Amino acid sequence: MAIQLPVLVKTAGDPEQSDFANYFTPAFVLSRGGDLGALYERDGFALALGEAGLRGLGSFVPHPPANALWLLPLASLPPELAKALWTLALILSIGVAIAVLIARSPGLEPSVAIVLVMAPTLSVRNGLAFGQPYLILASLLLCGVLALEKERMFLAGFLLGLGASFKPYALVIGPLLLHRDRRRCLAGFVFGALSPSLALLALTGAAPFLDFGSRVLPWMLRGDIQDPFSPGWGSAMALSNRLLRFEPDLNPRPWLHAPLLAHFIGASVSAALLALGVLSGRRALDSGRPLDAVGIVAACALGASPFVASYHLVLLVVSALAVFTRLHGHASTLWLLGWALLGSPLINHFREASGLLAPLAYLRFFGLLGFALILAWPFLDRRTARIAGVLGASVGVFALPWGRREDIWPKIESAKGYSMMRPHFCGGSLRWMAPSKDGRRLESRGEGKDCTGESARRRPVLGTLSSGGAGVTSRFTAGSWDLYLRSGSAGVGETRLTFSDANEVDPVLTPEGCAVVFASDQGRGLGSTALYRLDISGLIAGCAESGRASGQQ
Repeated sequence: MAIQLPVLVKTAGDPEQSDFANYFTPAFVLSRGGDLGALYERDGFALALGEAGLRGLGSFVPHPPANALWLLPLASLPPELAKALWTLALILSIGVAIAVLIARSPGLEPSVAIVLVMAPTLSVRNGLAFGQPYLILASLLLCGVLALEKERMFLAGFLLGLGASFKPYALVIGPLLLHRDRRRCLAGFVFGALSPSLALLALTGAAPFLDFGSRVLPWMLRGDIQDPFSPGWGSAMALSNRLLRFEPDLNPRPWLHAPLLAHFIGASVSAALLALGVLSGRRALDSGRPLDAVGIVAACALGASPFVASYHLVLLVVSALAVFTRLHGHASTLWLLGWALLGSPLINHFREASGLLAPLAYLRFFGLLGFALILAWPFLDRRTARIAGVLGASVGVFALPWGRREDIWPKIESAKGYSMMRPHFCGGSLRWMAPSKDGRRLESRGEGKDCTGESARRRPVLGTLSSGGAGVTSRFTAGSWDLYLRSGSAGVGETRLTFSDANEVDPVLTPEGCAVVFASDQGRGLGSTALYRLDISGLIAGCAESGRASGQQ
């Protein structure tokens, strides 16, 4: 704790941590009666971010709409004060978790309770620094287990289900309660899971939920959000992508380029883990072991998730306690050390490993897998394993991207990195914006002089060409953003230019007006865009004829 204090003091009131913006910005918009659905568009979020008084990156893209409620009471405050108060609330939730551990286990030394909650130092530190609410969700899980053990069934279900509107992990607890003797607990779970979303629905209507369901949720379920190869996610899907999918910038050296196999393995392992968690968790609950049941489901749900960052691991305090109560002597000490290792910076030591050693970059996932199996082992049998395996394989087949449409465009080879966006021309030189190394801001990159601002020569999305009036726009249709060419002096007539299932955004016409440069996340994950050039000279009067545009059907 002492080691973490300098970092915590520095970041406690720092609202420019991008994750804090993901909660403060929607709360700010909601408090002013704005459109939450607009935040699922990058430019809409960037505009709201500035209005809220924040700088930096931030993106509401992966967050269900109900997350706008977390900071709603603080939305009228300056961001620095809101961040400081929110950090205080997270610290109080740590105190609640420690108090619940002591109340639940009277023989547990207070010092051991503190260690159980604080041992994953990186997870706790990042949870506080980035402003993520997982420390509160962990406290809710512990309180739910305590209520379940005291047979306060409706309250237990409510506490266990309350996080489901905000984060999907809690949804897998629901199947544990499908039993005639647990109907009151199931009713509480459903009420808790729906309450935040129903409250937001009353405030905003259905529009944000429809936008989230059409523009984000399908990508989340596929695990295709924000660099799906990254070891930072520590998931089965990220590992299978790293080993079996080629992407020239993000993953240039896979073991093999077999994207269908990558999708199958990632989806199968995740589904099998969920099935194993639910089946073994039900057996634990039937045996009168609610702590084990919730701990098993929490560990399996995290292991199955396509996005497991360091701050998610605080949810495993229930799981760590469940195993700790089974052990004695040196075994319990070793378990605490393992728990500390899983949530420490050491787990990221091999994060840059590549080639044959690439699996070492995903030690967090293997640690999660081991965590889940240790918890579930007393409640596993061959039948449970077979059912989980069959269900996993079935989901893997169903999840294969059969028929997914992809286009082929010439790539801007000089634009390399995690995410390139907002291309623009400075004279004849192409430039673009990209995240800085620290991830705190966008910076200009490219060729020639940086002329961002008023002097940038950027063709507007609906620009006018000297050839008589035309423009290229990006529009959301059929589940993704695509480019359309509008022609004619009155803007009459429209030709679709891209047909992929990915998102093509930020179109800008080249200086001569015969091609368009744009950003697309095809093959890279929602929000992680590369730059491409599309020849449209065959569609523009006055341009040299060179055939129809690439990708035109």
